[in-house]
Amino acid sequence: MSDLSPIPVLPPAPTEPARPPGWWSRLVHRRAARAARLLAAHHAQTTERARLAQIALVRGGYHLGPIPYGYLPLHVPAPGGGRRRVRLVVDFGPASVVSAIYHWRIDDRLTPRAITTRLHGIPDPTLLPVDPTSGLPRPWAPAAVARVLANPVYTGATVWGRTRAGRPVPPDEWVICLGAHQPIIDGRTFHHAQLLAPPGAGIFSAQLPPWEFVDPPTDPGNTNGGQGPIT
Repeated sequence: MSDLSPIPVLPPAPTEPARPPGWWSRLVHRRAARAARLLAAHHAQTTERARLAQIALVRGGYHLGPIPYGYLPLHVPAPGGGRRRVRLVVDFGPASVVSAIYHWRIDDRLTPRAITTRLHGIPDPTLLPVDPTSGLPRPWAPAAVARVLANPVYTGATVWGRTRAGRPVPPDEWVICLGAHQPIIDGRTFHHAQLLAPPGAGIFSAQLPPWEFVDPPTDPGNTNGGQGPIT
């Protein structure tokens, strides 16, 4: 038998009621909350000013963002001085590829995948698209062809706001400036390509030029080019 007696368990100490915050704590809390509100309002104001400045640049015909395939950047002085801005000029070699992509889509009714196969047969590496991250040429892919076919920049328009927080924005909400640079294709060609796009993927907007509207084709595209051109 052990000589050690068990240690009795003590009852828990009574909990004291929480003391209400003093005047200093209340003052600091109010100041912190007010500072947070002011900071949020300032951030919203500066964000809106930056957005309006970008819209003004786009409506002035300047290009924002990565340079699309088929064009080169031309750095020009902005009105009122300040940082130089970018206008697009045609890069004639790649521009001929853009024209061919639209021709194969509209006249030959090739899908982006079939167009990619044709592009792989072009031996000139200078006509390959450039990876915006590495700056190195990369092979054509169906997704890249589809982006060319859905970009109204090739009609001579600057476009901004196609996505918001990584999500697509409806074309009617885009910021568009028509006639901002030399076009590679005309609006009618672009519109015909949209009629051939998969359901819900075509680019249609009241902001775009009043191009000639035709009845959509019954065949959304194939891989053998058996259909004739759109009339």
